[in-house]
Amino acid sequence: MNINKTIIIAMTGFLTLGLGCAFILPKEAPKNEKAVVKMGAGDDISGLLMKEIKTRMQGNNKCATTVEESSFMDCCSNSAQWALNAKEINVGFYCNHIAKHTVEHNKNVMIYAPAVMNAEVIGYQGDWSQVKKLGMTQGRKQSKIIAKKQYPQIMSFEEITQKGIMYCMEDGQVDGAILDITKAAGVPMYSYQPLSQNDYISYVLVVDKQFVQTKAFSEFRKTYNEAVKVLNQKDYLAEQLEVEPSWLEQKKIKFLTLPEE
Repeated sequence: MNINKTIIIAMTGFLTLGLGCAFILPKEAPKNEKAVVKMGAGDDISGLLMKEIKTRMQGNNKCATTVEESSFMDCCSNSAQWALNAKEINVGFYCNHIAKHTVEHNKNVMIYAPAVMNAEVIGYQGDWSQVKKLGMTQGRKQSKIIAKKQYPQIMSFEEITQKGIMYCMEDGQVDGAILDITKAAGVPMYSYQPLSQNDYISYVLVVDKQFVQTKAFSEFRKTYNEAVKVLNQKDYLAEQLEVEPSWLEQKKIKFLTLPEE
């Protein structure tokens, strides 16, 4: 066999092997170019974050992604959990307890990253030393655990709907209440204690696993981090909450960035 025949046979063999690998070896799945960002958040600080993201995504001329939003009264409600399970949304903000419960019962979603820290405060009127019974939004088990550990003086907790918690405090049914900072901002004349002296996670981002692989999620993540940057500016956050910047001085709320690709 001459040298030319040897070269031809070798090249044919390499070509055949290359074509075989192209068909047999696993390939990275193409990103879904038609994916839509469908966000969900409660009527709380996570909802404010969601609206900031949506506004920025829609106002970004470079963003070609369609953005939808879904607001639910409380992330602990059945409708909030149903929204993610039924794929009504593919990105949602949930408290730790509900996020953990959701991912345990839905293999298609995952906790992507923490989103908001220290979003709750304890509101009360009068003498703090006399606050023994606290109202709390239904389902917020983490808040109860944190408050009980931080303040041994608290003797009991009353679970109340989000709509009714302010009424119960005004009516004297409870001595104080654990409030999301957006609700506390509505009654700035109250006195406030931090829920904890230590940092804790209030909300996490739960996402559909398939959606994480899309271009739309990449755009969402970038805009999310832009929104977080401005909301961490006290003057800007105070404007959104419609309070004086000084009201936020003793509040420890912090919005967290998402990891880059």
